[in-house]
Amino acid sequence: MQSWQPSTMSWSFSRKTHFDSCRRHYFYDRFWGQDPKLKWKLYEMRNISTLTMLRGAIVHEVISRALRSIRMGANITVDVAKQSASEIIRERYMESKRRLWHIDNRPPGRKASTITNLLEHYYNLPDPDNRALEARQVAWDCLENLMSSEIWQQIASSDTKLWMEIDEDDFPNFDLDGIRVYANIDFAHSSKNAEHFCSLRGTVYSAAQQSRGSSCHDSDGANTIIDWKTGAAGEQDRRQLTLYSLYAKSKWEWEPTETNLAAVYLYPEFAIDSFRPTDEDVESVRAEVKASFAEMLAVEPAYGLANVDLFPETQDKRHCPWCRFRGMCDIQKHHVDTAPA
Repeated sequence: MQSWQPSTMSWSFSRKTHFDSCRRHYFYDRFWGQDPKLKWKLYEMRNISTLTMLRGAIVHEVISRALRSIRMGANITVDVAKQSASEIIRERYMESKRRLWHIDNRPPGRKASTITNLLEHYYNLPDPDNRALEARQVAWDCLENLMSSEIWQQIASSDTKLWMEIDEDDFPNFDLDGIRVYANIDFAHSSKNAEHFCSLRGTVYSAAQQSRGSSCHDSDGANTIIDWKTGAAGEQDRRQLTLYSLYAKSKWEWEPTETNLAAVYLYPEFAIDSFRPTDEDVESVRAEVKASFAEMLAVEPAYGLANVDLFPETQDKRHCPWCRFRGMCDIQKHHVDTAPA
């Protein structure tokens, strides 16, 4: 009898991206434990990250620490934030380089999932040390861009009693028409003190525009949700924020169409895209979640093992070199190529 079972089905934008871009990636990530011969190799791979992912996570972590410090009355400087980022990157890079995630090297009491395993090391990509230096510089730029911005000064000077929980739990989720949906909000502020924030509605504003004073006007008293972005703007960003407004509706009873949503882009240049979703935006995202979940459910096994044939590899190979499961596809291809005729 099979003892391993996949986790309860849930939905997130990242899971949708994996499902839509490569069903095989989704299969390996969701059903990693169903094959006893491959489960630990797949478990290894599903914990792989890249330096780009690592520096994004570290920037978010340092910002979260800075917000906690402000909440405790100690406003940290950008130099302190950059030093913190450097130390975390160095520590986690060395974890990966020394392969501490491997069972033969793992420190007592630590799980492999808590130890950094970089794709650049796992697949022996060229020049990882210089890539790490580049990642550190990008992290520094993100922190400098944010902490020198008007919106950061407004946050730092606002009433912290009106901040919503920054780190509610490890996996914040809510129920959307019977579907468990994950939504990780970076920062949220209630409307009682919203006059401290720029609403910036409907336009992307650069740092230069802010310095000229043309980007900011007093908010009109709406609740505010902010999402820090460490990469270039994407077409999914507004839909993701609209989903966050549905989380806020479920958690705090905020009306989505009365909530200011802001994507704050930290790199390559500072910019803010702020808007309020319309009823049509909200219903479109709700429908997207339900349709996407239905697609995932259609290939979910009613019982027993998942059928890998229902999860084909993508035909678009552009992203395969940066896929954490690329090694598994190589293994399977080798088995097919070397099978007896």
